[in-house]
Amino acid sequence: MSAGARDGFRIAVQTCWNIGSLSTEAQGTTVIVGFDMSRDARPVEGSLRLVSFSGGSEAAAQQAFEAARRAILRCGTNGYGLPVESYEHWQQVEISFNPDGMRLR
Repeated sequence: MSAGARDGFRIAVQTCWNIGSLSTEAQGTTVIVGFDMSRDARPVEGSLRLVSFSGGSEAAAQQAFEAARRAILRCGTNGYGLPVESYEHWQQVEISFNPDGMRLR
């Protein structure tokens, strides 16, 4: 996937990421969320999983994961517009959600 497509995807998810309702601890917790994508660039709902977390308790990580999960699904309702010719590069995704910004892995 090109750098532009990666950034566009990251920004699309980030616009739906709402951490305002999270506890202070959850807001300081970094979670890595993994999921599968369908060919039409939509997240496969049942595939979202918490890969790892740092900077908070398990309860804070679960709260942060749920916010990340909602963001991924909400923004992905109509697909992310990723190039189908590079599907093998974005079929499986891991995104790091943290207070300092998001990163695709």
